[in-house]
Parts: sequence; structure tokens; C-alpha cells
Amino acid sequence: MLNVSFIDKKSKDNPPYAVFTGTMFGGPATYKVLKKYKNDDSAEYSAWFVVAVTPATGELGDMGDTYVKDVVSSFDLSEVDGRVPTVEEFAEIASLRSAFTSDGTSEVFTMNEIMAGAKPTK
Repeated sequence: MLNVSFIDKKSKDNPPYAVFTGTMFGGPATYKVLKKYKNDDSAEYSAWFVVAVTPATGELGDMGDTYVKDVVSSFDLSEVDGRVPTVEEFAEIASLRSAFTSDGTSEVFTMNEIMAGAKPTK
């Protein structure tokens, strides 16, 4: 879905394709996307291979698969391919979030995305 192609798998030491941040277990959480398994991230069981760093995992984090909807619905897009996301990329994530959390007729932005300049595409 993002303008970045990340079908190929990266190692934990390589820069991630995308980074999502938020709060989990009462502290900061980061999901670093290292691989995606389908071209359609909005499919019901689409998954990404990630490194998750949360208060529960410690600084090194845990590597594993997670559903796209679990990341997109709960965390903010903060980085794409080592750079700040574009407004279009924010809109793509908002559209995906909307598909997972509603009937898909409106985009849902987080406050961080709005502050970064995201606007509805419709």
C-alpha cells in the first residue's frame, strides 16, 4: 500500500521499510516493518514481518509476524524508507485504517498525522 516496495525481507540490523510508533503497556512502542507478505495490505489476514519494541519486549524487541490491521489501527506512521512520510503516504495509511475500523467510507487520521499535514483525499 505504501509507495515503498517492501516484499524483500530485511534483517533486524538493516533500516526498516516503515516505522510505526505509539503506546503499548503504558509505555512507548515501535513497530519496524521488515517485510510484507501480500501486495494487498487491506486483505483480511495480511501480515508484516516486524521488530516490535515495547515495554514488554525490552530494548532489543521481538521479531515476528503481525497482522497489518493490528499495527495500522493502533499506531502512527512515523517513517517510510528512512524519511518522513509524505501526505500521500499518511492518506494511504488513513485509508487502510478506515477500511479496518469502519465501513471504509471516510479516512481516519490520528492527531500526529494531522499535525504532520495529512488531509483527506476525498
